[in-house]
Amino acid sequence: MKKILYSLAVMVLFVTTFNFTIVNKRVNNVSCLALQNIEALSYAESVGQHCFYDGSIDCPISNDKVKFVY
Repeated sequence: MKKILYSLAVMVLFVTTFNFTIVNKRVNNVSCLALQNIEALSYAESVGQHCFYDGSIDCPISNDKVKFVY
């Protein structure tokens, strides 16, 4: 009975360690090129915006207070 419990405990430990290793490799698998692409795409969202008049909204280009952002 002790041999069965011991082998079961070793098997559970092995499976847990294996799963933990696989999960950590998936999470940290973002390359530098992918991060640069994300930055480039997010920069394109702010290009072409225009800020008009004085108001209470923050302009994303100059951080001034404006009335409209188009």
